[in-house]
Amino acid sequence: MILKDKKKLDISYVPEKIPCREKEKKRLSLLLESGRAIISGDVGTGKTLLAKHTGGDVYVNCYTNKSEHKVLEEILRQIRPTFSTAGLASQRLWQEIKGEHLIILDEIEGMFPDDLRHFAYTLSRQPEIRERIRYVAVTRSSFVLEQIINDAATWSTFAEKAIVTLKPYTWEQIMEILEYRANESLKAGSYDDALPLIAEIALNSAGHMRSAIDILRNSAIIADRRGHDKILLEDVREANQESWVEEIDGLSKEQLILLLAIAISCKSKAYTTQEEILNNYALKCEEYEMECNEKAAKKNLEILINQGFVYKSERGYAIIDYPAELLIEEVENLLNK
Repeated sequence: MILKDKKKLDISYVPEKIPCREKEKKRLSLLLESGRAIISGDVGTGKTLLAKHTGGDVYVNCYTNKSEHKVLEEILRQIRPTFSTAGLASQRLWQEIKGEHLIILDEIEGMFPDDLRHFAYTLSRQPEIRERIRYVAVTRSSFVLEQIINDAATWSTFAEKAIVTLKPYTWEQIMEILEYRANESLKAGSYDDALPLIAEIALNSAGHMRSAIDILRNSAIIADRRGHDKILLEDVREANQESWVEEIDGLSKEQLILLLAIAISCKSKAYTTQEEILNNYALKCEEYEMECNEKAAKKNLEILINQGFVYKSERGYAIIDYPAELLIEEVENLLNK
């Protein structure tokens, strides 16, 4: 079995280390000495994971608990399990939050706007009223969050100068994280060839690191079901499979032959070069009795990239979201009709 610990590839798993976020973790720790911090970053940049590494003992998802009252109820449910919040107004619930706690407020911009404004104001004013409540708020955009709050005084005490911004991961950083997570969860030597392609897919995905972990897990499951002793590139492509193959019916014969050449070039490796593609294209043109025009082939290559059939990066050309072997079969079936 390749997959030795599936739970360590779950979205909820919190690994011991957070590769590539050491600097941000130090800044976050420094900010929390004053009791407040905001983590801002796109989807898949590790915001929630970084927040959970603060040691916070209360976690609230504000997207699922959209009102101020619901958020307060969830906080009290975790810090005072036997306390009944039934029938109590929000003002009273604020008074019941006592003791040393660090509250993680995930997807805070998911709250109803009016509730969010009042919640942020009240939270930031707690030291003046009773006692300080320590918190880490997680948002996709601190700029958007500031616009929703729309009050300079509230923003100043709630978040200003307490923001940790997470930039999207680079391909190299995604590789480093994948290697760490694969080492934790998969059999040694079973994943090395697959990681570069998974990193490429993640870089091209809105989900970024979240997508990378999902594909790593699903690729391992596919490989195990097929009885492989390691994750093959075709396992990765199947895990990331899209339904665009139906759209190849609209390609010209020249474009189909070029796509066939690319699929053949990528069958046993993550990336190929333009030179190899054109060499295979020339061979297939001869096989299908079509004139080989290199200039037209280069133009068609750009069309295939723009239409999403082929992916191009600084590392080369790749088929990332359909198994190359199946693509070869589909294209050949069309060409042989």
